[in-house]
Amino acid sequence: MPLRRNRRQYEQLTDFDRGRIIGLREAGWSNRRIGRHLGRSDMVVARCWQQWITEGRVYRRGGSGSPRNTNDREDHAIRRVATSAPTTSLASIQRHLPPSRHPVPSRETIRRRLTEVGLRSRRPLRRLPLTPHHRQCRLDFFRPRATWSVTDWRRVIFSDESRFSLSADYHRTRVWRRTGQWSDPAFIVERHTAISQGVTVWGAISWDTRSSLVVLQGTLTARRYVDDILKPIVLPMLSSRPGAIYQQDNARPHTARLSQQRPTMAYQVTRSFANRECLGCAGKATAAVPRYRRINCADAKTMAGSSTRGHK
Repeated sequence: MPLRRNRRQYEQLTDFDRGRIIGLREAGWSNRRIGRHLGRSDMVVARCWQQWITEGRVYRRGGSGSPRNTNDREDHAIRRVATSAPTTSLASIQRHLPPSRHPVPSRETIRRRLTEVGLRSRRPLRRLPLTPHHRQCRLDFFRPRATWSVTDWRRVIFSDESRFSLSADYHRTRVWRRTGQWSDPAFIVERHTAISQGVTVWGAISWDTRSSLVVLQGTLTARRYVDDILKPIVLPMLSSRPGAIYQQDNARPHTARLSQQRPTMAYQVTRSFANRECLGCAGKATAAVPRYRRINCADAKTMAGSSTRGHK
């Protein structure tokens, strides 16, 4: 239905509304007044009253299309299965219908019944498992920084590494939910976290600058984090930006003792604000910042293969 017709005045009259129209007309109300009172058009009210005058009935005439293939009990069973198990498929809903039903409603019929009550097949929100303690810690951390100005955020250098999986993950799981329920825990699917074939890439950005991309082969350890990232890239960025704040998460290479060491350096490193103490690294950076290296799919699979062999 077009959006311009997705309004109450285009909905079918219920038996209760038809009875109200007849009663108000017999009480002397005009068609326009009744239409405004019920949120309907004048023509709908006039047709309902005319049907009562000429035919002596107000129920809806049968349509020209095929009759409804399911009854109220089956519609309720379809809704119950979809709401109790949001990740269930249309074929599974078919199997949960009463066994005496023959023929079994098609998948398109089941889809239409769910659409009638606002349930549509959507992709679930994917997230890592978080405990209530994790949520409280995050809330306590971000509340003091909710009033930061642009000047405060300009000093922050955001960094993170992402692992791009080369395995087939089509995210085919779907859930039945209504609009606005994407963050409801009942409709969230926890994503896969085990080791699989892929490539890890690290990078950092700030208000007016960004680092080179570092392609990491194999496992990112604390030693590799210090030698390949902190020394050649992070320390030069911090030395050129006095008062900068380096942000990183609580990954093990970031929180390891080797990464947390604070030897004497030629400049002061500001403490990080991301749920942890400041990073540290050995000595002043002397290595040149590597250039960004563009990789294609074949190179990525080669790196992932060497990474997988390193785990064995």
